[in-house]
Amino acid sequence: MLLLFSVCLWVSSMVSSAEAYGQIMTGHPRDVSVHNSKVMRAAQFAVKDLNQANSQQPFSYQITNVTSAKVQVVAGINYIMEMQLRPVCKSRSPRKCHKRAQLKELRCSFVVTEIPWEHKRFVYRRSCKHKPQKHF
Repeated sequence: MLLLFSVCLWVSSMVSSAEAYGQIMTGHPRDVSVHNSKVMRAAQFAVKDLNQANSQQPFSYQITNVTSAKVQVVAGINYIMEMQLRPVCKSRSPRKCHKRAQLKELRCSFVVTEIPWEHKRFVYRRSCKHKPQKHF
């Protein structure tokens, strides 16, 4: 009985999430606004995870721009995002960030998976490359 209730609750939450994003079919990524509050929370979570992975560096990254966002309903909700990040010095002392001038902005792709009924969120995939410099 508890298992049946859990399955019904899971299906109900998936349908509610899908309807909130204007979709019914699970598994197919759908474009959503980059300004969507859930997308922005997922983007901030992804960048926080990136900064924790690079915690030994004298700089961290901040979101410059979320360029695209999709939502995919699977056994949870995938937030599939493309964004641009810029380096920011952690220290108030410029000497500690002397290489900052050499640092480049990043273009990153993130997939953040959220399982709301289990109160879980994690970065499923992360890929970053240096943003090409414009030459005039």
